[in-house]
Amino acid sequence: MTREYLEESHKLSSGYKTYLEERFQGEVYGEALFRTIADLYSEPAQARKFRVLEQLERETKEFPLPAVRETGCSGEESPERISEGVALGTELAKAPWKDLMRGFQNQLQRFVQEFKRAEALAPAGKQSLLQHVTAHERALLDFATRELEGNKSGDSLESVIALLRTPPHP
Repeated sequence: MTREYLEESHKLSSGYKTYLEERFQGEVYGEALFRTIADLYSEPAQARKFRVLEQLERETKEFPLPAVRETGCSGEESPERISEGVALGTELAKAPWKDLMRGFQNQLQRFVQEFKRAEALAPAGKQSLLQHVTAHERALLDFATRELEGNKSGDSLESVIALLRTPPHP
């Protein structure tokens, strides 16, 4: 093996490790964000939708946990990220629904692109892990897009529910 190969291999594994930890903590943040919005949102049907999104974030956070630990990270939830999610969720719960969905749609479009590019960080045999993280982000984007389209596009949670291990009770 050449020195360049070893250096590149280390750089990839370091990038993968960093990305996994960022995604794990991002899901910690998202779970707190959606839980807070669900707790505070005045419309019960919309609050329920945020409970489903909270569940997706929780399950997505748990999915890579073994890989996070394999890379040497503790897999402990960051209290700072939880606090940040609660703080933003408290503010967003005050927003009108359409404004909230437009904001989510704009952010999620960017995240889906970033996550798709980051899939290249996965070492052999770990591609499906990062693809799953991207798929969850696409499902969130699909939810926001369908909400903005109204009843024309069917159940807005369809893509989200399709990824859940345990579908929510109606």
